[in-house]
Amino acid sequence: MAAFNLDTWHDFFSTQAAAGAALAGLVFVAISLNLQRVLSSRAVSGRAVEALLLLLSLLIVGLLGLIPEQSAMALGIEFIVFGLIMTVSLVRIGSGAASAGGATRGQYFLRLCLGQLASLPIIVAGISLITGDGGGLYWVALATIVAVVAGMIGAWVLLVEILR
Repeated sequence: MAAFNLDTWHDFFSTQAAAGAALAGLVFVAISLNLQRVLSSRAVSGRAVEALLLLLSLLIVGLLGLIPEQSAMALGIEFIVFGLIMTVSLVRIGSGAASAGGATRGQYFLRLCLGQLASLPIIVAGISLITGDGGGLYWVALATIVAVVAGMIGAWVLLVEILR
């Protein structure tokens, strides 16, 4: 079954890692272009860290998936650990930014939902790989798509909306 065959996902993980590195580079450029404005607000600096984390997660998950001769059990454990770290980090960053102000409750809720939709499926993928049931690596595909969307929204805010 393709959902659990690590070899069939090689190209996906390779593309994911490359896209994550390129998109994280875009966020670095956005931050450097507007560094004073980013650093002047805890809410905006939180948004920058959040966007970087989301896009770097693509790189990290892709690299984990590319480790040769790795068992599904090992990859599942790695996904669970990384997904938990990412989930907690995104909640802490988001709650710190929300307490600093600058975003409506709706904006905060959207960011929180997108962040969790980018991290929780990684945990589910890890559990699925360990148990051999429940969708396997297709959960990573969902997390990847959401992380790209959320990261690009963050990049847009850092490049354009910050200037308004």
